[in-house]
Amino acid sequence: MTVKRSYLMLAVALLLLNLSPVYAAEQDTVQAIIPWEAAGRVFQVDTRTMMFLGAFTGVMYVESSRGELHEAFVMCPIIQKLNLEMGTLETVGHCEITASAEDVVYAELTCNGEVGSCNGTFTLVDGEGKFAGISGTGSLRVRSPIQALIADMAAGADLRIASGLAVIKDLEYSIP
Repeated sequence: MTVKRSYLMLAVALLLLNLSPVYAAEQDTVQAIIPWEAAGRVFQVDTRTMMFLGAFTGVMYVESSRGELHEAFVMCPIIQKLNLEMGTLETVGHCEITASAEDVVYAELTCNGEVGSCNGTFTLVDGEGKFAGISGTGSLRVRSPIQALIADMAAGADLRIASGLAVIKDLEYSIP
């Protein structure tokens, strides 16, 4: 093989590399806040425990590490168990985060603490569109006026919470 031919093959290889699409994983750490409203029902499940079955909805505001601001609609069906004797709660939920009709993220949340304030984890588990294959996790803090609202509620009563706040810190994510 001649030197001229070797250079030509190298040039063609470099050209093909530059023309082929490059698929690089996207990674970032973001901060998010969700002002939310909730609706559902309250049930007495034993002498010490009330359970809230419902969903909270709101708009998630996300700030990237580069300072870019984004927003998405959030709906999270949740189960919340409140220990009336101890004043504690356990929460589990699943969230659908919709940036557009094609771009959706699915997440799970867990949160434990005192009634009205809990700390936990927010985990990204799946996605569609530009979020396909997303994964990640961050710390979660939820504030709610639920303790004032459930006092003296009858089992099966409807409960509507006009406002609450969820803060997700250091949500590290990766999209393949």
